[in-house]
Amino acid sequence: MARGPFLLAALLAFATVPAEAQNGQAVSPAPGWQATPWADSVMLQTQMRFEMESPDGVGVSEQQWAKFLAEIIQPRFPQDVTVLEGTAPAKTGSAGVRLVLILHPNTPDALARVAAIAAAYGPRFGGAKVTRFDTPVRTGN
Repeated sequence: MARGPFLLAALLAFATVPAEAQNGQAVSPAPGWQATPWADSVMLQTQMRFEMESPDGVGVSEQQWAKFLAEIIQPRFPQDVTVLEGTAPAKTGSAGVRLVLILHPNTPDALARVAAIAAAYGPRFGGAKVTRFDTPVRTGN
């Protein structure tokens, strides 16, 4: 299992979110904040954390996850997708999670494809949760 990279990515993503945003409140930039060259990034990395446990108690099997990946994620992003496996504490023990990293252009079309993936997961798997983080990135060699 690739717990290390997932845990680091999750901690970094959560640590950079202001407390107000974590509680669903609107967040304004800090006084003196200025846009960086990354503010209008051409590329984004979307991290999607898919929980394998569902509120209905059924969960998501390995076969169901493979089918979701093949039918929903890969057709929308045939390249530049990385899938990491991990575990997360749960009330009943350890529930599996999948962290999907997608490198894509910062365009309405790509963002709509990401949103479609997130929207398809819960209803398909008894309300299983997906969490999404979009981060501007620079690419190059």
